[in-house]
Amino acid sequence: MMHGFRTPPDPLPRSGAGTPDLGTSFELLRALIPFDAAQVLAIDGDPGVSRPVEIFRTGYSSNTAWALAHMFPRKETLGFTRYASADAPLPPTLSTSEVRGEFTSSRLFRDHLAQEGYADGMTLELFCGESPVGMAHFSGRDPRAFDGPPREAALAVSGLLGVLVAEVRARYPGTGAAPGARREAQHDPDVGRRLAADEAFTRHVDAFCTGPLAFVEHLWWVDGKAVTVEIVQPGQVTARPAPGGLTRGLTGQELQVLSALCCGASDADIAARLYLGVRTVQAYVSSLRTKLDAASRLEAVVIALGSGLYIPHPDTAPLHQIVRGTVTR
Repeated sequence: MMHGFRTPPDPLPRSGAGTPDLGTSFELLRALIPFDAAQVLAIDGDPGVSRPVEIFRTGYSSNTAWALAHMFPRKETLGFTRYASADAPLPPTLSTSEVRGEFTSSRLFRDHLAQEGYADGMTLELFCGESPVGMAHFSGRDPRAFDGPPREAALAVSGLLGVLVAEVRARYPGTGAAPGARREAQHDPDVGRRLAADEAFTRHVDAFCTGPLAFVEHLWWVDGKAVTVEIVQPGQVTARPAPGGLTRGLTGQELQVLSALCCGASDADIAARLYLGVRTVQAYVSSLRTKLDAASRLEAVVIALGSGLYIPHPDTAPLHQIVRGTVTR
């Protein structure tokens, strides 16, 4: 499959007939809804059975974004708000939800949201007219981030978000990403050409294109040097030299071990993947935890996923395992 290794196009106009810059729009929402992370999902057809597609994300790691898209409970075709909110039509929040205990004991919260430090959450059902078109998730590290006015503000903008989701899907069929759904980055054409010739990288991009995420950001090796790669649906690649200090002094082997750790692999599994001894893997894990100032393996993974400090590989650290991984403690 051919993918686009090129400088991203300029965002469409922010007013008039163009699709809004979603990143800018969501930053403006922070004054009303004090979120630390947000995700907008489009859902075609029956929300209870259709595959969600991410059209915007900020704050969440790819791991948690995948979990929200696939593990968030949708017990009823319609009416999640009525089911979970004690005072519908106000959206349910973690601190006010009728199902708080059920949700906080779920794998989604325990292994993903809580591990990234999120203590409160709010979910909006999105409609265009009478038709369900998607969901918007907001998370905050303040345990009562969305009490009171933020819920009212979210309800007030839910209709606009629903229309926006419907417009984005109509304008960009077959892809979750819309212009402005991520931050723009400088592209290094020479690095892009080398990536395009890398068979493992091409396989990695193919795997990304079959997944639900709108974009991912991570590291890759090019001629022995770390580069930062962003991939946006349907396979557009932006690459540039990694910022100084991003790798925290990790060696290439330590990054490989950390990336396999992000898949939820045990020491023995990592050893088999990388053709290393188990004790060697354990030494690498101890070293990388020290360099990351991580109190545990799990904290090391959270740091890696949150900062794009990992290198997926179709054989040793497949993307689908990284976004679904549960860390072996």
